[in-house]
Formats: sequence, structure tokens, C-alpha cells
Amino acid sequence: MSSHDPVKDVIVHCCHLMAQKGLIAGTEGNVSARARDGGIWTTPSDLNKGQVTAEVLVRIDFDGNILEGEHRPTSERFMHLEFYKQRPGVNGVAHGHPVFSTAYAAAGRKLPRDILPELVATIGDIALVPYGRPSGPKLAAAIAPYVARHNAFLLQNHGSIACGASVLEAYQRLEVVEAYAKTCWAAETIGGVKPMSAADIADLPVPSLA
Repeated sequence: MSSHDPVKDVIVHCCHLMAQKGLIAGTEGNVSARARDGGIWTTPSDLNKGQVTAEVLVRIDFDGNILEGEHRPTSERFMHLEFYKQRPGVNGVAHGHPVFSTAYAAAGRKLPRDILPELVATIGDIALVPYGRPSGPKLAAAIAPYVARHNAFLLQNHGSIACGASVLEAYQRLEVVEAYAKTCWAAETIGGVKPMSAADIADLPVPSLA
């Protein structure tokens, strides 16, 4: 059994941070990570992430079946599984509904690229994923073509999601994308964002695709 897997505590920590920082509301959002003994730990359905504990997490296999746990796993587990199936280096995924990121997603507007060097170097281009019905295979099918080439994603008419080499990195990317969306929103009120030059972009490191 995987009941003492330390990654469970990191998932809980990230869930609480998401709730505290307003990246989710109510029972929104979900977080997952690769389990030490195989499969994926994920948050359960219908539970406020600010109330998540290690005991309520659910371990699933790569078909979404329950291996361990007493609760129903998140209904969006198939979207999470796309990351683990396509990218062996991804060990964590965080999905939320942050206000500014979700506003761009709801408007069907891609976040501008090549604006802030930190984002260019650590996350890269943020994909805008066409709408797929949440809580099922349609959302997984919508994001599947984008998973291999991006670290962060806006889900049209839904929210945002990020992946990382650890679940903490996935959470941090989700938070950074929300701050970036807020910055772009603010910049639009004073004339709009101004992209960096091609030479400036070439001078930056390329973000890792784990």
C-alpha cells in the first residue's frame, strides 16, 4: 500500500495554497502526482481543496480505475492522465479556475507570448485549448494534441492547468500564469503589451519540457 507516500503531503500543501491564493473556489480544481508505488495520486471529487487531507486522496491506474482510497477520484482524472501517459518526466499536474487566466480562456483569447523574460524562460508558450466538455474523456481529447509541447494551458470556457517535474512545480506554474494574465490585463488598460525583440528572446534559456 502507498499510504505513506510523501508526495501525498505535497499534494495537500498545493491544494491548500490554491485555495488560499484564490486560484479555485468552492469544490473547483484538482491536483495529481505520480505515486511512489505506481499509478497516480489525485484529489477526490466534490471536496473543497482547502479541506483536502492526505487521507482523502485516491490512487488510480492509467485507465482511471481506483487502486486505493475510499473516495471518488476527480472526474477530470482523464485530463490529468494525458500528461502522465505522454510525458514520462511530468510528475505533477495542477488545475484551477483563477480569475484572470479563466477570463482569457472564457474570451477565447490566447495570452500574448514573449512579454516577460521569466515566463519565456521557465514556462514558454501558453496553449489555448479548444473547449472540451469538463469531467470526462472529451476534455482529455481536447488537450491531448497540446500536452507534448507546452507546460501551461488555458482551457477555453473552463480554466487553466499546468504540469511540472514535481507537483509543486506544476502548482507554481499555475500561479505564475495567473499573475501573468493579470499583468497582461493591466497592461491593456495603458496601451497594451509590447513583445520583446527576437534577439532578446534568443538570449534566454529554453524552458524544460519534462
